[in-house]
Amino acid sequence: MREAFERVTTERLLLRAVRESDVDAVFTLHSDPETNRFSLTGAMRTHDEARHRTALWREDWAQRDVGYWVVERRDAPGDVVGFGGLRYKVLEGLLVLNLAYRFAPHTWGSGFATEMARTALELARRHLPEVPVVAIIHPENVASVRVAERLGMRLDRLVDYEGTPNRLYVPGDR
Repeated sequence: MREAFERVTTERLLLRAVRESDVDAVFTLHSDPETNRFSLTGAMRTHDEARHRTALWREDWAQRDVGYWVVERRDAPGDVVGFGGLRYKVLEGLLVLNLAYRFAPHTWGSGFATEMARTALELARRHLPEVPVVAIIHPENVASVRVAERLGMRLDRLVDYEGTPNRLYVPGDR
């Protein structure tokens, strides 16, 4: 199954498993206060945090054959524009695939998040249909809500996620 997720191309994007060499890109995006406005932990402050997050994501790939992708533009190889995809989480005692997306501000409005997330949903539907997919979104994150709605996801309910109320979106076809 790993082959189905590890390296995927879309019309404009290359989605690939995170590598150890991605630490600087992880830090650049996750240390930007604007991209982390709705993050529970806030912006990263050190490269050690980026190394830890990168290692965690690499472990997901090693143990689960699925995880968050590095998102690059196909017309500019090596130009990391974001991170996202699917990651196993336990939510309210249930194992789910969390759909997440975080992109550099200069790409906002380009449709990259929707393109990447649509691909993740299609792969989950095809290869992991037994695992529910969710998107946990801060109530004030209007842009992320719009992406979920463009994907045909619907608001299921509010959930307490790590001590903060969040919107829980699920695919509209479930």
